[in-house]
Amino acid sequence: MTNSVDKAASAAQPAPKKQGPIRFEAIIPLAIIAALVALYFMLFFDAHLRRGLEYVATQANGAEVNIGKLDTSVWKASVVVGEIEMTNPELPARNRLQVGTVTFRMLWDALLRGKILIDEASIVDVQVDTLRKKAGRVLPVEKPREGEGFSDKVLAQLQEEFSGNVLGDLAAIAAGADPGKQLASMGVDLKSGAYLDGLQKSLEEKKQQWQSRMAAMPGTEDFSALQRRLASVKLDNLQDVAQLQASLRELDAIRSDFEAKTKTLREAGAALTGDLDAFKGSYSELDKIVKEDVRSMQAQMHLPALDVRTLSRALFGMDVLGKMQQARGYMDQARSYMPEKSEKKQAVAAPERRRGRNYAFGKPNSYPRFWLRKALISSRLSGSDLSGQILDASTDPSMTGRPLVATIKGNFPQQGISGIKAELVIDHTTSVPVERMVMEVGRYGVAGRALVNSPNVGLGFSKAEGAVKFTAELREDNVDVRLNNRFTKVSLETRAQSEVVREMINASVIGLDTVNLDAHVTGTWARLDWQLSTNLAAELERGMRRYLQGKMDEARARIETMVNGRIAGQRKQLQARQGEIEASLKSALAERQAQIDKVRAELDGARNKLEERKKALLGAQQQKLKQGTDKLLDNLRKKF
Repeated sequence: MTNSVDKAASAAQPAPKKQGPIRFEAIIPLAIIAALVALYFMLFFDAHLRRGLEYVATQANGAEVNIGKLDTSVWKASVVVGEIEMTNPELPARNRLQVGTVTFRMLWDALLRGKILIDEASIVDVQVDTLRKKAGRVLPVEKPREGEGFSDKVLAQLQEEFSGNVLGDLAAIAAGADPGKQLASMGVDLKSGAYLDGLQKSLEEKKQQWQSRMAAMPGTEDFSALQRRLASVKLDNLQDVAQLQASLRELDAIRSDFEAKTKTLREAGAALTGDLDAFKGSYSELDKIVKEDVRSMQAQMHLPALDVRTLSRALFGMDVLGKMQQARGYMDQARSYMPEKSEKKQAVAAPERRRGRNYAFGKPNSYPRFWLRKALISSRLSGSDLSGQILDASTDPSMTGRPLVATIKGNFPQQGISGIKAELVIDHTTSVPVERMVMEVGRYGVAGRALVNSPNVGLGFSKAEGAVKFTAELREDNVDVRLNNRFTKVSLETRAQSEVVREMINASVIGLDTVNLDAHVTGTWARLDWQLSTNLAAELERGMRRYLQGKMDEARARIETMVNGRIAGQRKQLQARQGEIEASLKSALAERQAQIDKVRAELDGARNKLEERKKALLGAQQQKLKQGTDKLLDNLRKKF
């Protein structure tokens, strides 16, 4: 019965549908996803990629970067980027660089591995210093992280040293500023005064030490006791040698105690002489500190040095500093995107957590995350003639084994720039990263360039033609940068409130139509040696000295007189106190020395007296012995 029911139920169920070769339930969702991805790439990908590239380039440039068009082709694995404008951060209304089109194709072999390999690219229609339709946005300058860039303290010091204030201060003196009025209003906080206070305190401490030491030394009572012992030694009526020997032994014991006490006094005398000589030597250090006070007051009075080195730094120091800051920034970027090869691990303390860094670990025959093998640069717009190439730009040079090498040459006649030659090498293929650059510009125009801009005086090029050669090598933390600038057809412009200052500056630079600048910066980023020289500084120094040398010499003399006058009473008081303490100590030692000399004379007299008695006793004994011998010989003669 049951079997019949089961059979009936089975007959009532529909037969299962036969499965075909195509599984639509899987294909349809995949087709929808593929369609959505394709639709995204067709409608939105290029716009999103363009905005992303604009953001990254803006951060690297420090000012707004615009990309006018971007076209990608998935099947060809190509990208075309056009109408690129890079804002100049110093002149936001102009472009630092403008590129017509950048075209490159990627290899599918690398793309399938999740890498980007560009075998060859082209960069065409490159222009410099072009006008923008509207001013670009400039990013706020971020404070460099620890270990990057110049520290705030060093940068402030360099900016103060390289600023044009020194020329303004000289102009103020030439205009009739009276340093004496500034001296009258200055405070009296001198290092030399504090140093004299320290010497005074040290002198009093030394006095206490010596008084304690003198109290512990053998004194009058000790030497009187020696004299009493000496008086008890029997020197007269010595009847035999035994009594003589006893007196000599007692005398030797007294002398031994005496020498022990005098040794202490001799050492104390030598130590006192040494301490006094050392204290007197402190006055030579005081003279050095007085000179520091003089220099400090000169700085407070803005009384600068009138020499070529100082003027060279005031005229061109900020330009060279700016180039060094740019070089440091580009170096930090290159080393962050192109890390150096690491050949050995070093045990270091775990640093404080901050922004992370990605490290790539390569495999044989693999690609870095990004590798541009070759990019050709060219431009023929507006009469320009530019050509160059970029080789082997990658995120992991140690994997490719090839440094980045970029070369360029050409002219931009519309901007008045010609004779451009540049080569950049970024070699991070070894454990010691090296960046080298050589750049020459045969000619470029200069207009309205200020060299000094202070309230008292202004000096700059109204127009000139420049030529420059710049070489730099950054090896690990070592720096070697050279800059040679030559300005011809120079027309200098002077601004000053005082007619005397204008006359002084104009007379100094009259007939000067060529200005040379030579700069050499070496050392490490933490300690750089700046060597700057320019013939403009030499001409200014020669011309201004006739106007200023007398006034500056008079001002320095007044400063020295004022500093010495402020500490004269303190110095005199200290020297008087030193003489008083020295006389007191030496007097106490002299008293003890007089007692020593007296006891020594008594000891020597007693010794001499005993020696004479000894000779007398020995002579008497020898006489008795001789008489006895003679008597014995006489008796023997009588018997024989």
